Amino acid sequence: MPKIAVFRNLVFFLYAYDLSERLHLHVANNKTGRSKSAKIWLDTAEIFEAGSLTAKELKQAQAVIEANRQAILAQIEHFAKGEKVELLNLNL
Repeated sequence: MPKIAVFRNLVFFLYAYDLSERLHLHVANNKTGRSKSAKIWLDTAEIFEAGSLTAKELKQAQAVIEANRQAILAQIEHFAKGEKVELLNLNL
């Protein structure tokens, strides 16, 4: 389960088996852990599952995905090819 990116206290990650589904990221608050992560579609930045994130955190996560979509997709492509994934420190 590679960590793709971080933004403030949000961690963006995926599971290997997720590559066979519609592309999405799991997002969790670094302080509360990954057990109740949100699930956000990459193509639309639409929230599929809110998990335990607050409304403010979900909006931040959506904005981060929209602003950094190409860099995130590049890291997912590296992972799918078995290449090293570099952790992105994202900004808005």
